[in-house]
Amino acid sequence: MLHGRHLKNGSKHLILVFQSVSKKVLDEVPSVLNGTADHAKIKKLHERYNWMNFCMDYKESDYLFVQDCFSDSYGWYLFDGGKAIYNELNEELEQFITKHGYEKVIAFGSSKGGTGALVYGVLNRYITDVFALVPQVKVSSFIDRYHPTEKEAFYRGNTALEGEIDTFFFNSKNYQPDVIKNTTFHLYTGKNDMQFAELMALKDYLQEQDVRVKVIINSYRKSHSPLVTEHTNLIYRTIRDINESRPFGFPELIRLNDDAYML
Repeated sequence: MLHGRHLKNGSKHLILVFQSVSKKVLDEVPSVLNGTADHAKIKKLHERYNWMNFCMDYKESDYLFVQDCFSDSYGWYLFDGGKAIYNELNEELEQFITKHGYEKVIAFGSSKGGTGALVYGVLNRYITDVFALVPQVKVSSFIDRYHPTEKEAFYRGNTALEGEIDTFFFNSKNYQPDVIKNTTFHLYTGKNDMQFAELMALKDYLQEQDVRVKVIINSYRKSHSPLVTEHTNLIYRTIRDINESRPFGFPELIRLNDDAYML
């Protein structure tokens, strides 16, 4: 189930890079639904990795680019073909991390990839830090609003799974104290992001679970994608700071308190 590309720089640090939605993959969903999908083509499309340029330049960590390609379609690293897959994928990630002896592991991604980073930050005992950019927190609600025509490919009519996925981050059974006690969640968003309110609710929920959370709020009136694509310098500097265990140093960041920053 674990597919991707492993870049090795001889480091004891690993950055897991979860991929965001690809329009070209999304365009293949009708063929999945009508049974004419070209599986090799879909797999190839998933091999076009986000954030590769940064990772090729910054060699102070190893990287694993994690694909969200398990069969015919993708499910936010949570489900596939109408079934939950997050426990199985987490086991494989843990085996990968222990096999390579990594001592610090950062889960990183934007949008759908940000959701993946959050999921395994919650579940994976070896992930030390999460850096999630504009993630979808209530995934089923997001799909209902923005991808209704693709919904059947994701859930296969499993309405119970829809509810499970929509409440994943607010279900206490997914939080084990021995897993999350050493994990810090770094969240980046903006007021105009489509799930800003949901992410702020998750921030509060995590803090109620005594989880360490740091939030960066972008004060510019920008929507989902521009919050990321127009602020890559901030993102690159911040992930370096997290990897090197130092305070955030991007010049335009304003520190509000120990847990909150504003751009």
